[in-house]
Amino acid sequence: MITVYYKSGSAQWKYELEDSEHDYIIKNVLEDKPDMNEMFEDSLEILRDISAMDEDEMEEDDEIDQTIAVSFLWHYFNNLAEDGDRIEGDIVLIEDEDGTGVTVLPAAGIEAE
Repeated sequence: MITVYYKSGSAQWKYELEDSEHDYIIKNVLEDKPDMNEMFEDSLEILRDISAMDEDEMEEDDEIDQTIAVSFLWHYFNNLAEDGDRIEGDIVLIEDEDGTGVTVLPAAGIEAE
């Protein structure tokens, strides 16, 4: 199971994916040979947009986009990030107050609480 925690303003959520679902998504994403930096930015933008929605506003396409974004970001920080930025295991994404960036932390300390 992979887990990504996300916080933006007052919006907070925990998103979990089974390993098999994550592996399937990443296999398909990587087969398309995307620009990794663009995919990274797009994934963050998707999470920002979805965090601003009410739950009843989300459509199936939004849920699919969210699932792909979460899976990609987890994969990115566990496998693609430079050594100093690499995280082993689950991640926490905290949107900066001014919306100009995101802080990424390992979730190990949060999960223990």
